[in-house]
Amino acid sequence: MPRCDLLAWILVTKLAPTYYIKLDHLLIPNGRYRELCSWRREFKKTWRNLETREITMPINDAYRPDAKNWICTCPFFVTSRFLICKHLVQRVHRPPPTFFLEVKRYRSPPFWRHNSLKILDESGVSEEGAGIAGAEGGDDDDERSDGEDEDFDEDNRFVPITDDGQTFEEAFDDNIDLVTEFLAGLKFQVQFRDQRMLNTLEREGAGFFRLARACLDKEKRLKRHGSHAPSTWDKSTTTSMFYRSRPADVERLT
Repeated sequence: MPRCDLLAWILVTKLAPTYYIKLDHLLIPNGRYRELCSWRREFKKTWRNLETREITMPINDAYRPDAKNWICTCPFFVTSRFLICKHLVQRVHRPPPTFFLEVKRYRSPPFWRHNSLKILDESGVSEEGAGIAGAEGGDDDDERSDGEDEDFDEDNRFVPITDDGQTFEEAFDDNIDLVTEFLAGLKFQVQFRDQRMLNTLEREGAGFFRLARACLDKEKRLKRHGSHAPSTWDKSTTTSMFYRSRPADVERLT
């Protein structure tokens, strides 16, 4: 525990200024009834950064940016905190500063809607046309009740079909069979005690091992009583974002 004089110094110099600022916002008429959300600054920074990112042409066939519905199948979009990527950001006109103060994110496509968010001409919408405002309907996050759940998984709607025509189950089963057969081969290698094989395995399979540890660590933390759920946007848990934890009564595979 800190000494009383150190504790008083921390409260006065570190904690109090934040509340002084909040008090000024409440007492001084500045046209706002509350402070702006903390995420808007990071959202603007990320958006402006994506505006200058170079896009390799032609675009990968697996990436299907749709600015009208504000969805894209690129890896950056599905892991983005704000559901944006360079393919979508560069398909609309550069928004004014007020856009970052007023834009709202929705739970259904298009996820970002604002009158100043206008699609470029080459995408089929004229510059004078209306912005992505969601005139057809769709609920804003602020207008939904907190207890309202959606009856379908949005993630599964936009998963592209594999190039070889396999279904999701077939592709997943093929990967499982490959890992299972390779695991049996690795167990056979132990008796030879070849350090070169171990070094190659750790070097070439480092990415897969990191994914496995991240997923299993996430599962352990979710099953541990009294522990906090892992943060969705933490860099250490980004790779295990789509990994669902098994029920507690399911036995581990041996």
